[in-house]
Amino acid sequence: MIPPTQIDTEHAAGAVAVRPLRLLLVAVFAALLVLAGVDPWWMLALAAVAAPVGLTGGGARLGVVAMVVAAGVGAFAVLIGWADLRDALVTAARGVVTGVLPWSVAVAWRARRIGEADAALAMLREQEAQRMRAETDLARQRLQLAGSLHDDLGHALSLVAVNLGRLELELERDLETRAQSDSPVAVRESVGLARSQVSDAVARLGASVQTLRTGLAESAPDTPSEAFQPDLETLVRDARRAGADIELTGSPGPARLAAFGPTVSRMVQEGLTNALKHAPGQPVRVALDAGPERLVVTVRNPLPEPPTASPSADTTATASRPSVGGTGVVSLTEHVRAAGGSVKAGPANGEYVLRAELLPLDGPVRGPSLGHRADHSITGNVRALDAHAVTHGLVRARRRGGALLLAAVLVPAVALVAVAAAIQLSDHLDARRALLAPDSFARISVGDSQFDVRRLLPAATLQPPPGADPSCDYYAVTADPLADASGDAYRICWADGRVASADVVVGGAR
Repeated sequence: MIPPTQIDTEHAAGAVAVRPLRLLLVAVFAALLVLAGVDPWWMLALAAVAAPVGLTGGGARLGVVAMVVAAGVGAFAVLIGWADLRDALVTAARGVVTGVLPWSVAVAWRARRIGEADAALAMLREQEAQRMRAETDLARQRLQLAGSLHDDLGHALSLVAVNLGRLELELERDLETRAQSDSPVAVRESVGLARSQVSDAVARLGASVQTLRTGLAESAPDTPSEAFQPDLETLVRDARRAGADIELTGSPGPARLAAFGPTVSRMVQEGLTNALKHAPGQPVRVALDAGPERLVVTVRNPLPEPPTASPSADTTATASRPSVGGTGVVSLTEHVRAAGGSVKAGPANGEYVLRAELLPLDGPVRGPSLGHRADHSITGNVRALDAHAVTHGLVRARRRGGALLLAAVLVPAVALVAVAAAIQLSDHLDARRALLAPDSFARISVGDSQFDVRRLLPAATLQPPPGADPSCDYYAVTADPLADASGDAYRICWADGRVASADVVVGGAR
């Protein structure tokens, strides 16, 4: 494995090596932008360099720096008199056409490709995040279902333990007395009840395991605990049949309890389970206090007595007081709090008290569910994004890329129009400064003294066309760009301090 310090050193060395190349690109691009105004042939080299600059990493910044440098060089040349404003504007126009335009298109195309790649990556990441959320939610539901399974089977097996304990006592009593005629009947009833309760628990376990594996079957209840969840009266009756001393007070009836959902039965079931496990043989008191806006459920039983020191007592305590640790109260607390209620549990005044305040429900309570097998599973919970949602980010990235390409063409075009307008304005100002009135030109004749003619001429002259005789001066015929004579010039040539020729050159003004 390469040490991080070595990786950082290599990255820094690479950055140092790349920096001179970028500086060279900036210098070459800026130089070609300037040279394009000197000779039109440099425009070919400028076009060949501009696009690669835009395609490189950081090409946008490099191009902007090169343009700023070229603009600074042009402005400096105009200020010190190395070039006039019109020549600088012509150079700018050539640079826009053969330099800025291909560079901006290359930058926009690269940005579009990067945007599309980022959008595709973001789409994949979102799909992966959605899959992870679905799996996390499925794991949470399975955990809740496991807690519900623990509570349900814990209660059922506690009843089995109580029945078997009673059966054990009856058998011992029968061996001692052998005089009770109803003992075989009681034994058969206890065995039958225990067998029924074990079968019921096995059925619940099988349904729960099936749900944990594949989800619920079609037309099955929402949860195994809901499928086997008994009502309050059934809970109390089964516990009494198992030999528990249960007292139920304040029950408002099934119709009123239905408003609070199955949480009432689950609350009482947890209280009875705790009492049967940890304080067998002790009386259990279940009290319900129904108000207009809430229901208070209280389950209390005496705290179990500490085990005695005798071996026989230890054996009896171990057999009659199974200590099974679990998370029933924690699961119940989470369930009740999710429904807006509260739970308190703990010893108080020599008793263990489980108290819950429940609120009426707006709709039926649905326990932890893995959903229908046809619609939910580890892969089914990952809902596929519809076509619009999947391609929305990619389409949006492509639209942004198209807008960038359009801007890459429009911005140089607008810049070119602005430069052309500036050239026209410069020509108009030059024409106004070099404007020679027709009557003044009519008074100039060949052979006139240059000194006398200078008094008739404007102070400024027009820029001579390429290849013109340097002994000739050019003056504007008109400053109106819409006039027919716009672009024509008066040409006056000098020889030995006198006028050698004076004529009108059509299209000779610049």
